[in-house]
Amino acid sequence: MSSHRTLNVALLALTGFGNTVLEALLGDARVRVGAVFTAGYDKPFPYYPERPLPELCDERRIRYYHDLEVCAGEGMGRLCDLSPDLIIVATFEQILRENILGLPPLGVVNFHPSLLPRYRGRCPTNAALFNDERVTGVTVHYVTKQLDGGDILLQRAIAINSRDTDGQLRRTLARLAGSMVPSLIGMFASFTKPAGRPQDHSLASPAPKPAADAGYLERATDVDTIRRMMRAFNPLPGTSIGVGGRRVTVDRFELFRAYGPTGLHEYNDAIELITGPQAIRLFKKVR
Repeated sequence: MSSHRTLNVALLALTGFGNTVLEALLGDARVRVGAVFTAGYDKPFPYYPERPLPELCDERRIRYYHDLEVCAGEGMGRLCDLSPDLIIVATFEQILRENILGLPPLGVVNFHPSLLPRYRGRCPTNAALFNDERVTGVTVHYVTKQLDGGDILLQRAIAINSRDTDGQLRRTLARLAGSMVPSLIGMFASFTKPAGRPQDHSLASPAPKPAADAGYLERATDVDTIRRMMRAFNPLPGTSIGVGGRRVTVDRFELFRAYGPTGLHEYNDAIELITGPQAIRLFKKVR
């Protein structure tokens, strides 16, 4: 690549992964970010403290568009006007159609927060925590018509902290994604499209968005399932338990050995579930 030529990149992203990936792109002299397509926010980011991606774009003087359908109408027009060499996706809630997949000569790539082909879908971190996985990671793959099924370009694994909730794991993976950007750009810096590694589709597993009541703890039959639910469904969709005809929201827990009577016991700041020697203390969420 000549010294003056840079990759023209369009970023399709949401707050979280989008922040770390954008910062890494802006720190790479081989890249020019033509624009960011994102979503507007009227509430704080729910998973961990992070400023909205549009605010970051304003600070860094990056053109951005929010709440536009990129496969049709104004959004598609603005994306086409950029003539991007490469489109990068970093958590984006729109399914891209063929008219966009075929737009950039170097293709469309996605940062996905799992070790594909495991946990394809919208919420892989919830699924990994609920299934008590010890390892997860980030996969960069080509976007195709098959959801999260394109050939793999990069993949990095990390150990999951045994106390991580979904919010904490998302933050860790967002940072990991940002650290992978230089390697990804290096693969495209010669303006040729690198070959990826095909996924073994027989190993694929789904990771759909949890239902709003997925964190109703009274549905669990044992302490270990409650532990997994507390990690997987905090902060969203949230965890709660029915006590005395009302629903009590809980957001932290600790396991302990119990020698008292079995059953459900409510205190001012916590609820204890004792099923023999194994017990869990659920801390009420502070409003």
